Amino acid sequence: MKKKINNWDIVIVKFNQGVDEKVKQQAVEDILALKNKIPEIKKISAGVNFTDRSKGYDHGWVVELEKKEGLGVYNEHPEHLAYVTKYRPLFADLIAVDYES
Repeated sequence: MKKKINNWDIVIVKFNQGVDEKVKQQAVEDILALKNKIPEIKKISAGVNFTDRSKGYDHGWVVELEKKEGLGVYNEHPEHLAYVTKYRPLFADLIAVDYES
């Protein structure tokens, strides 16, 4: 039997100082909403860091993609690009990791 491969996109962000908590919450809601807009997304979760181990990174999300090639489609999808345009200027820093398991 062929082993199922999962494809993951993990992003953690550090918002700029002074960004309102309501804006941060909307950023989480908007990333979660991409699940219903981008067919390549199998699952998505997002939330706020709750420990002191994050080196200032305060929010993160995990996107499970149907297949590895879906990452490029997801990254270039108009809904994702709209999210990036809206929120990227509010991030002091961002780290992304993409892998298969």
